[in-house]
Amino acid sequence: MDKQFRTTVELDLGRERIPVELSFGERKRLTLSVHPDRSITAIAPVGRSVEEVMAHLNRRRTWIVRQRNHFEKYLPAPEPRRYVSGETHYYLGRQYRLKVRSADRTGVKLSGGYLHVWTPTPDKPKKSEAALSDWYRERAEAVFHARMERLLEAAPALKSESLRLRVRSMRKNWGTCSPSGTITLNTHLIKVPSHCIDYVIAHELCHLKFHNHSPAFYRLLSRYIPDWKTRKERLEAMPILAVPHTDGAR
Repeated sequence: MDKQFRTTVELDLGRERIPVELSFGERKRLTLSVHPDRSITAIAPVGRSVEEVMAHLNRRRTWIVRQRNHFEKYLPAPEPRRYVSGETHYYLGRQYRLKVRSADRTGVKLSGGYLHVWTPTPDKPKKSEAALSDWYRERAEAVFHARMERLLEAAPALKSESLRLRVRSMRKNWGTCSPSGTITLNTHLIKVPSHCIDYVIAHELCHLKFHNHSPAFYRLLSRYIPDWKTRKERLEAMPILAVPHTDGAR
């Protein structure tokens, strides 16, 4: 089978038939994702048949329906930011009004309930966006490293000699963990409450022990973040990032 093979299959959910975008790639596991727009994608290992994938989709129908119902509560998605004065932006779970002002040099400061952006070109939103993005990244680097160190002090069993933390902007993931031990956190995570940041960091740290979402993984996560489900729900309710719910299968 061509490793680039893609197709669309239909899953019968009872009251409706839902298209599922199916692709095949070099991987060990079948990954099933339900996205915030309620669409469904599946990526299967090369060599799996469409029939095998459909059998798995049918076994996971209850999970799929539950995730689609969850995302239905948050439709429609928030409108894109325009980076103009008066617009609301988030930092550590709180909303702040944006104030864009003219200045000789570019700068950003959080003060008095406002995010102040100074720029030589206040009439160019792209410049304000770039300045604010740089500020968010700088704050994210400092906050994420500090909170990870704090978590590792409380949970030394999660430490790894290969552990490395990276911060970058991602469209659809709050965080990832590579098999080599690199944890990548989304810059946009700096916009959510601190306890939600801790949940994502702990989630990825647990992947150093279990690179899946098995019952053993969730037992480990629950040991360090007993209320992780509540934190996860709070995170998903934040109108910031469109993150799919993913089911890592065999």
